[in-house]
Amino acid sequence: MFSMMNRKIILMAAVILLWVSGVLASDTMLMFVGEDLEVLSIASKKEEAAWSAPAIAQVITREEFEKKGAFTIAQSLDDVTGFYVEKNEKGSAPYLRGVPDSVLFLYDIIPVGSGVQKSSYMIDREISLASVKRIEVIRGTGSVLWGPNAFAGVVNVVPMTGMDFQGLETGGLYSSLDQEKGAYLNYGIKKQAWSSFLSVSGLSAKEDDNNFNVKRFWNDGIIPEPIDTRYGSGVVDDSTYVELYSSISLDDWLTLSARISDSKNAFAVSDWEKNYNWEETISSSIYNFKIEASKNIDMDSGIRFTGYFSGTDLDHGIVDREFSQKEESVFGELIYDKSLFAANGLATLGTSWRKDRYNAITVFKSFYPDFFIPENLYFLPEVEQSDFENELLSIFGQYRHKVERLELWAGARYDDHDQYEAKTSYSAGFAWNFSDYIFKSIYGTAYRTPFAKQLDEYGGSSLEEIKSVNFQLAWKSNNKKAALTLFRNKIDNHVIEDRYAGAGLSTPNSQTIDGAELEFDLNLTDNLKISGNITMLDSKGPDETYFYNDYSFIDEDGEIIKHYQELNYEYDPGAPIMFNFSAAWNITKNIILVPELKYFSERTIYYPTQDITKNYDDVWVFDLNLLVRDLFPFDLGIHLNNLFNSRHDTPGLYSINRYDSFSGAVVLKMSW
Repeated sequence: MFSMMNRKIILMAAVILLWVSGVLASDTMLMFVGEDLEVLSIASKKEEAAWSAPAIAQVITREEFEKKGAFTIAQSLDDVTGFYVEKNEKGSAPYLRGVPDSVLFLYDIIPVGSGVQKSSYMIDREISLASVKRIEVIRGTGSVLWGPNAFAGVVNVVPMTGMDFQGLETGGLYSSLDQEKGAYLNYGIKKQAWSSFLSVSGLSAKEDDNNFNVKRFWNDGIIPEPIDTRYGSGVVDDSTYVELYSSISLDDWLTLSARISDSKNAFAVSDWEKNYNWEETISSSIYNFKIEASKNIDMDSGIRFTGYFSGTDLDHGIVDREFSQKEESVFGELIYDKSLFAANGLATLGTSWRKDRYNAITVFKSFYPDFFIPENLYFLPEVEQSDFENELLSIFGQYRHKVERLELWAGARYDDHDQYEAKTSYSAGFAWNFSDYIFKSIYGTAYRTPFAKQLDEYGGSSLEEIKSVNFQLAWKSNNKKAALTLFRNKIDNHVIEDRYAGAGLSTPNSQTIDGAELEFDLNLTDNLKISGNITMLDSKGPDETYFYNDYSFIDEDGEIIKHYQELNYEYDPGAPIMFNFSAAWNITKNIILVPELKYFSERTIYYPTQDITKNYDDVWVFDLNLLVRDLFPFDLGIHLNNLFNSRHDTPGLYSINRYDSFSGAVVLKMSW
């Protein structure tokens, strides 16, 4: 499964895991969810400890992402085991276990981002962490419980409620990176059976201070802007983000919540040679409304209902034209839980219905940066906007059974789409809990629905599917833990969506990705805690094949003739080796110093539109965070990022970018 060197590293990691557990082991951990901060809800759709959940699971608490100075979901995941977060001009593009566009992102269990444009995640400044209690992470397939697109993993952002926070809290942020300025207000109240929570946040940033020289282009929509008025000089606009989240709950059985956000992300991009620069904007208005209710039928059974309506209005501005599109979803789910065999078994049965409506979804049929050149007097890029709907009816079930220290589970889901092929997903596994250790073996399948361009070109007749096998040995004792995980992902009908915005879709193929993950979290003393992880990947499969429309011409009959070039490149898994190490040192009761070191190995990037292969060097990034609490009328956070000022290249949308240089941020927070 791995090269000889990787096998040696894995063997050493296992020895280290066993040695550390032997040296530091003390009392056996009491597995009671109420005493465990690492509680998550996405492994079984009910709260449980991440340690014993039927998944490779992890929880990022509010305290953890505040300590490291993470202000976005992408920044919170940047050092999580298995994740490689690539940054381009328009936002973050995460890989999980070597698979891009593979994570189902949820905010309060409502999907985030576009259902048909998989690279539009909206996990940067579009979502504020001001109202967030924790971030739940599952590495591995999740389609049995979450349906389509829970491909290589699931991330759920859990907001606070009036049960979690009472009172008034305000905070402010200033960062030298992008001249970022923001503020938020949280208010929570609990009275008898009722509780409510409100959060309002706003932020502005100069996300790109580059000038641009392509001022006009689209003209009358028939021929491009004339040369004498096409070019000029301009400055990129500021970006702005506003968000409101609110919830109201009655005990544990009824919750109503709403999230409304409005954002504008403005940035400059350039062609490969950087001769032409132009401004693009992505403006979005998002609205989510959700109801949750639960009721116990008797001591051994209960029902739960979740329903939501969500929508996204998105405008993509390119030079002097905006392409507007709209996505809306209506969803309802009913789940029945039944405890069996003297509470040793738990059956979960559910059904859900969802309707997605897509209006004016934009699909580029040609690579528009090629059209900005002065020689182009007559051609505009070919672009289409289409409307379509998909209705999905699902039936799913999962059964878990515990026999002394052994727990077994199995689940299945049937998804019946009216636009795509019907799909069945499976999962099965066991967890053996012995002393301070737990061993998990998990198998699962998942799939993802087509991209917009996939529907346009292939009709979406055959969906991409993944089969995932995981083996994890974990150790936990008091405030110390470590885990070693081996996995294999086998992907069929694999397709890359317009990876570098112009080469079109890759032709379907199969890929296999093997990996190993080692992670640890140890309290060495009462005042010093260290944590870290390492991820190693090995991918095998055929080359990605693109058919790139490199030029077009008009023949003697006036017909437009397209010429295509076949391009072949190796599969890109992101950085094949990633390493993260951090420490939390309580200098005093009120002062915490958190240094963090990250490593990303060298990687090869292929730019199909330019037929160029480029190797990126490995890089070390060092961050330093200082938190001061309860010494002033406010809490103070000082965050210094990339102290080494590592200036390595990263792939952009159409050219090469530079990694963010040294920057600093100051956060003030006050409770009333």
